[in-house]
Amino acid sequence: MKDNCYVVDDHLLLRILLADEPSGLRPDGGRVFTTGLWYHRLCRSVGDRNVVGVFSRAIGSADTSVAAKAVGAITQLPDRINLLSLRELAWPMARLVDDGIRLNLMSLEALAAAEHLEAELCLAVADENPQLLAIAQSRNAAVRLLD
Repeated sequence: MKDNCYVVDDHLLLRILLADEPSGLRPDGGRVFTTGLWYHRLCRSVGDRNVVGVFSRAIGSADTSVAAKAVGAITQLPDRINLLSLRELAWPMARLVDDGIRLNLMSLEALAAAEHLEAELCLAVADENPQLLAIAQSRNAAVRLLD
């Protein structure tokens, strides 16, 4: 891993924004990154009043001021959260496909981000993705599940 970077899924991103970062996520205080599609999924889940799921429940159960800050942070992602652009990832994603990797677009972007940054890929247990985990491990990418 270079520069101690962590690529987090939308579940972990929400926890960070709710001031509930899992202990041990960044033992060295490294930088947090997320992907555009994970960020989009988080925005979509809290922005659509018809969607009731894990994200809306987490915000609904948070202290009112923390929830308000989280919604504000989701709509205006804080500078402390780095967001990778497809400008940086489109080519690495294409190379993965060329290497025979078959993942959905969200997982492909996550793997490309982790490899591009030489970062640890961090997924919430609730977002466990056996196919992504297996492929990441087969490519020697650092990957970890967190509660």
